[in-house]
Amino acid sequence: MQPTPRRNLREEQKSLTHRRLLDAAVEVFCEKPFLDARMEDIAQAAGVTRATVYAHFPGKAEIVDALVERVYDLMEEAYADLTALPRWTRAGIRTWLDGAEARWREVAPIRRVANAASPAALRSLGDGRTQYIKAHERYVGMLVGQPERWRGVPPAEARQRALMAVLQTESFFSAWIAVGWPLETADPLHLLADSLCHLLAPALENDSAHD
Repeated sequence: MQPTPRRNLREEQKSLTHRRLLDAAVEVFCEKPFLDARMEDIAQAAGVTRATVYAHFPGKAEIVDALVERVYDLMEEAYADLTALPRWTRAGIRTWLDGAEARWREVAPIRRVANAASPAALRSLGDGRTQYIKAHERYVGMLVGQPERWRGVPPAEARQRALMAVLQTESFFSAWIAVGWPLETADPLHLLADSLCHLLAPALENDSAHD
């Protein structure tokens, strides 16, 4: 049975409110220490009632959990864009990195908030590790999900190459954007593209082959 348009509208409104609350939480947590911030502050920043905040989140810890999940979701969107490229070439990967950089600039304040909130707000070490592994398994699964790209490469090697590419990308953007590491090169993504192309070499096509 198909959901009614009214139901769809209600769910869409709920999703928009959820996103609005998370945006407000990032704003509040950037201004105040996690322990000092109140649910009322988040309600005020979002322009909603305190009851609305509690209808979505039982407490601040659950908000931080949702923010961490949002980071993983944004990263999944980035790797979905890479997977969607019809061919992997150096030029294509370099262009993809521009979009990935934009997503990381959206993610950076969320990561800073989550890091500042720990250990008071984050999940237990075991839960956080499980969440991390599941997210990265999804990323790797996406990158090796088209076997024709990896023809002749053992699946275990393809998966490790994909994982190393993901970790290389995360580590670089984390240092550069989230932490603010000063870089002196004119085009930092040029060197990152070189690194990713080396790791993904068995799945890459020559740019000139399709000119």
